[in-house]
Amino acid sequence: MTTPRLYLPVAVQKGDTCRTTEDQSRYLGCVLRMKEGDFVTVFNGVGSEYKTVIRRFVEDGAELEIVEKRDIPLADLPVTLCQAIPKAEKMDGIIRHATELGANRIIPFLSARSIPRWKTSGDKSSSHKLERWRKIAVEACRQSGRADIPDITDILSFQDMLSFLPEEGLKLIPWEEETSLSLRDVFRGQLSSDYPIASPFPDTLKTGLKTITLAIGPEGGFSVDEIEQARRHGFLSVSLGRRVLRVETASLAALAVVQYEIN
Repeated sequence: MTTPRLYLPVAVQKGDTCRTTEDQSRYLGCVLRMKEGDFVTVFNGVGSEYKTVIRRFVEDGAELEIVEKRDIPLADLPVTLCQAIPKAEKMDGIIRHATELGANRIIPFLSARSIPRWKTSGDKSSSHKLERWRKIAVEACRQSGRADIPDITDILSFQDMLSFLPEEGLKLIPWEEETSLSLRDVFRGQLSSDYPIASPFPDTLKTGLKTITLAIGPEGGFSVDEIEQARRHGFLSVSLGRRVLRVETASLAALAVVQYEIN
């Protein structure tokens, strides 16, 4: 049987003990039928993973002894996904797959053509969604073997999202009306002198590129005004190809390309 993985936000060393939650203990004992002496992998969400052994089941959890600590290297080039919130429950799948594809930060935002109209802060619906998305990210890390959990920020407006981002780094905004620059052009260094990126792109990885940011629009796409605002904040508008992609497809396609190019 594959060794189960659990998320416990702990900082421990070999020989220490830690305790699971009651629900996790029930999962280990009642669902997986595990016993004292069986091994469990624990990750703490910030890059450390622990090989543990079940020492005993108690009323409110299971006591685990740390047998081995492994520090998992974090991404050399962090990737941020800025995602306009789509309708229905599509964001759940985007969070899950973005976590699997290595996004280090996910910034949900509302744009001019967003269908959901939640408040960006202080709203019960927004708080509930954020809590759900963060739980989905934890579960995606558990399932995929990832040891660090992406940061999911509060829901922002489009303008606040632009201001929140650092000035440095490569910032890309896929747009269906872009015809002169593709995502492939960026990573192959096929840019004109108007674009502030060294050519070819692989050399920029060796000369200090700090972050990559992707901004994906809602079902109706970005407005021309939003694209112009993004460009003033250092974004390059790029094409993802000749086909118009669904919002949940666009984010995954862009992230997959980026991960292919930087890994």
